[in-house]
Amino acid sequence: MRRSSDRILTTHTGSLPRPSSLAQLLRAKERGEPVELSALSSLVTESVEEVVSKQCAAGVDVINDGEQSKVAYAIYVKERLSGLEDRPSAASTIEDDFP
Repeated sequence: MRRSSDRILTTHTGSLPRPSSLAQLLRAKERGEPVELSALSSLVTESVEEVVSKQCAAGVDVINDGEQSKVAYAIYVKERLSGLEDRPSAASTIEDDFP
């Protein structure tokens, strides 16, 4: 971890905007639609490179991937934790939360 005794280091937490082409593929994958995984992987790589570059240009000290490979925390959490199940609600859809 980077440290400094001269100044407060900056970072951010959470998602950074994704290109619409990447967001569309992530939503399609979440819906269970067929997605070309090599195309998705390439878009994720390009998007991460872009957000890292922008963070560096903005002077952010501790950079991250901006969660480019994830559609949303509430969605991908079920991939990281066991014992959770999907209970769709008529009040909300993926598209409602992440247009």
